[in-house]
Amino acid sequence: MSINPQNLSGPQILSGAAGLSPQIQALFPAGVVAAQLDGAGDPDSLFPEELACVSKAVPKRVREFAGGRQCARRTLAELGVVGGPIRAAEDRQPVWPNDIVGSITHTAGFCAAVVADKKSFCGLGLDSEVVGDVGPDLWATICVPREVTWIDSLPAADRPAAVTLLFSAKEAFYKCQYPLVGEWLDFHDLWIEPKSWSAPLAGVPSTFAVHANRRLAVFDYASFPVVGKYLFHQGYVSVGIALLK
Repeated sequence: MSINPQNLSGPQILSGAAGLSPQIQALFPAGVVAAQLDGAGDPDSLFPEELACVSKAVPKRVREFAGGRQCARRTLAELGVVGGPIRAAEDRQPVWPNDIVGSITHTAGFCAAVVADKKSFCGLGLDSEVVGDVGPDLWATICVPREVTWIDSLPAADRPAAVTLLFSAKEAFYKCQYPLVGEWLDFHDLWIEPKSWSAPLAGVPSTFAVHANRRLAVFDYASFPVVGKYLFHQGYVSVGIALLK
């Protein structure tokens, strides 16, 4: 689903440079480096190998891709990795240096990336979504019955944000586990249990648990439930998950 940035009432579409992000880093354990970019990315910042990955994409997608790569380069610089393209593999996953794990997210007006040393982390998952961008027509696709029960227990005004959180948490978990085990997941393979509901407390990170509805390949690397963090900020929800070694 795509939206017109000009019609956003929450996120502010700004321009700027990728910088280190304390608010995104707060979603992860120590040892993870985070960067964010408010606004569109600069396609001129892309290496030829990166441009080739989005050669058939619409301009909006190219700008978002560029913003994600700008954030990724900023994080890698903190680990002493400077310069060079971050290509996308055939499955669209970022191709990180061999000793690095990372994750990139980009949506309307916001991009971010996280990286860490592979010696300490099996995987990282970061996802950011515009709050309310997941329409009611998609709720049944995303949510399992116990999640629907939780959503129904909330005030009606909170429900779009709650579903966006569930969607983003499942996306972040998928992005965390897929580079490690290569398993495709359906939304109904997981259920998310928010430990607190902080939609009214924008800017305060909260936790959630990821439960599995079937046996997953990542069981060999992680004990379930897997705990992650989420944050509502600037009209977005951002979610972080890390698997420690």
